[in-house]
Amino acid sequence: MSLPPQFSGHRISGNAGAKHTLELYLDYVCPFSAKIWKQVYKNVLSFLEQEHPGQVQVIFRNQIQPWHPSSTLVAEAALAVEQIDPAQFAPYSNALFVNQKSYFDEAVVDKTRTEQYKSLSALASTTSPSLSHDKVLSLLQIASVSTTAEATNHGNKITNDLKYHIKLGRQTGIHVSPTVLWDGIVENSISSGWTLDQWKEFFGNKL
Repeated sequence: MSLPPQFSGHRISGNAGAKHTLELYLDYVCPFSAKIWKQVYKNVLSFLEQEHPGQVQVIFRNQIQPWHPSSTLVAEAALAVEQIDPAQFAPYSNALFVNQKSYFDEAVVDKTRTEQYKSLSALASTTSPSLSHDKVLSLLQIASVSTTAEATNHGNKITNDLKYHIKLGRQTGIHVSPTVLWDGIVENSISSGWTLDQWKEFFGNKL
């Protein structure tokens, strides 16, 4: 089963013609999302490419948890990076998970939205030469106004992309992170704490 191109999401491994699809609904500031990402990114992807080439496409989907306000801003930054250089989406996502505590509630409670955007843009610039701080920030920042009458509430240049991913998660009925789908069906057996051997056993039963 492969997803049509318009629902390809952030494909981090494989191709649209793969027989099977593994979807990871993750939140950048969720510790359990970080655990599953680390295992998948560091070990599972290479295992699939080496042992089951062309059989599985792996897709990252943004699952924003609104009770962590920075979750929206961090997801916006990843979407900005993808707009600029799609090949850097996965490496930047990895950088966000590695540094996720920098965006936990307690770490950002006294920071403005603009300050967080600048921090996220600075992190992007360390990921790849194609991701300049100013280029990423230009997609995220929102110009201030002098009076409330001037306010439009249109968001930034990433808002429409963000809406798509939020609507998709709601429509699909995804409520928590991480949530993993196999061929479009929620696979509750998968745990964020799985070892590579447990992943191998899973694929052994599915492929």
